[in-house]
Amino acid sequence: MRNRFVSPARLALERLEARDVPAFAVQIDYSFDTAGFFADPARRAVLQRAVDDVAAQLNTNLPALAPGGGNSWEATFFNPASGAEVRVPNLAVAANTIIVYAGGRNLPGAEAGVGGFGGYTASGSQSWYSTIQSRGPGFPLWGGALAFDNAGTNWYFGTSAAGIGSTQVDFYSVAAHEFGHALGLGTSAKWNSLVSGGKFTGANAMSVYGGPVPLAGTAHWADGITVGGVPVALDPSAVLGARVSFSALDYAALRDVGWNSDTAALPPAPPPGPSPPPFVPVPINSPPAAGGRPVVLTGPADGTAQAFKLDADGYLRSAGDKVQAFPGYTGGTRAVAADFNGDGTDDLVFGTGPGVGAAVRVVDGKTGAELAGTTRVLDGFAGGVFLAAADIDRDGRAELAVSADAGGGTRVIVYKLTAAGLAPVVDFLAFGDPNFRGGSRVAMADVNRDGAADLVVGAGLGGGPRVAVYNGSALAAGRADRLVPDFFALDPTLRSGVYVAAADVNGDRYADVIYSTGTTGGPRVRVVSGAVLVANPGADVAALPALADFFTWDSRDRKGLRVAARDLDGDGRAELVAATADPTNAFVRVIRLSEMGNPTSPLNNPLGSPLTIDGVYPG
Repeated sequence: MRNRFVSPARLALERLEARDVPAFAVQIDYSFDTAGFFADPARRAVLQRAVDDVAAQLNTNLPALAPGGGNSWEATFFNPASGAEVRVPNLAVAANTIIVYAGGRNLPGAEAGVGGFGGYTASGSQSWYSTIQSRGPGFPLWGGALAFDNAGTNWYFGTSAAGIGSTQVDFYSVAAHEFGHALGLGTSAKWNSLVSGGKFTGANAMSVYGGPVPLAGTAHWADGITVGGVPVALDPSAVLGARVSFSALDYAALRDVGWNSDTAALPPAPPPGPSPPPFVPVPINSPPAAGGRPVVLTGPADGTAQAFKLDADGYLRSAGDKVQAFPGYTGGTRAVAADFNGDGTDDLVFGTGPGVGAAVRVVDGKTGAELAGTTRVLDGFAGGVFLAAADIDRDGRAELAVSADAGGGTRVIVYKLTAAGLAPVVDFLAFGDPNFRGGSRVAMADVNRDGAADLVVGAGLGGGPRVAVYNGSALAAGRADRLVPDFFALDPTLRSGVYVAAADVNGDRYADVIYSTGTTGGPRVRVVSGAVLVANPGADVAALPALADFFTWDSRDRKGLRVAARDLDGDGRAELVAATADPTNAFVRVIRLSEMGNPTSPLNNPLGSPLTIDGVYPG
């Protein structure tokens, strides 16, 4: 039997699970890979890891299949290289082992993979029949076959999710998804017996989901389903550039079709590590002579963040040593600086990038002590987080906004730092859209000049350049009330997402709203006056006069652009910090209002290396 993994505009997902030795072995056979899709050992390694990660959470007793003495059989499956049926006579299968044939071929349309378990014919004694028929989790299982597209799919074959490009399909994710079909999800008779009225009614799955689980067709969960904010592996499609592994719902369904599971497959813990090394404080409150504030940059492939200050020559210079965002963790990070304890010094907040369960950590910028240790957020979503921080309740202490990157929808949570750690103040879906899976980006500043910072949210990859602005005073009271109606910041047909920043760039004490064309658009930035925005609620923002509308560098660049805004020189007006998403050329440009329109400030590489995981993140 087989099931196709089909995706029209989006493809697969996954989140990396902690791995143990698999309870049963998955032996992958490449003898039918005549096209050479798996000629590269690195591809084989990723496939083996994907299937082992799933198998590690399962246990069952699989007897050996040893034909002979009058007992014979044929294993039947589809040829990964052609799709035609294949028969292998008297295949020997060791105890507690399944054999999976893998290969590549040109799959039709936008299919990335095809997977399913195999069939059989047999002759011999009754005990031989019984051995074959009882081998598996409620249905005969000796193994199966997986085929992957070798023509039109832009694959990413890395073991770490941190390097996935925004237009790539994560192979690990597709492999785990298709292996689920080989284990009976969406393909077995037991699964089909639990499908009723377009929903899956397995008791374990309903317990996790809270009721019958909606399906897309009969073989996948409905598109966009999450459990506790975590995407699911059996989704029929996924946002490009994301990784999602088996969720609690996927493992629950495996139990429903007959597998035993040693774990409820909760999202992984925050990034593990040894006891923190001695902290080297970042003198984040040691500004240049003019009295400005530093900006924090992340992006290096060592999991570090570093604060920088602006010199008179327009270059960013180090304001302190590199800081390990999460001890023992070297993946992608994001960071932001704000005063969380009211001591007049900006503190540092670190957030995880794609590939591990979402977590944040708050560090005192003056002493280096932890104000909040590594804290799991967004239910452990593994696609990465975006951060913003400012004071929404006028108590002189910043609050933290956390949003999900691509694959995590538009969920935003605002946290307050308490003696016990980070406590949620408000948790909501930006734009009120539960179906969009491209994630969102956040910024915070006082747009309406009432003394409370407001929250600006921009849609992520795949969405139009939609921006929402939420009233900070309402957020402090636990409500997500809009300050102005949502608007399209740029051409509504753009699908590159939009990065956002907010700060007072013209000195009128209204925070201005700044946005760029996101992940794949040209390096265009538009700055709209906060005063004008508040005075014209519901207006077509694209038609409002802009403080600036320009390209930060070569307009032909399509690597992506990220923005932040801080008063780096102490003149009461924020500067724009424009950073490239190009992983091979980590440059940054600081642009004052007077230069917006025709930037002449230097392009510089303050990180000291042209290479990053996926470009530079300013905060």
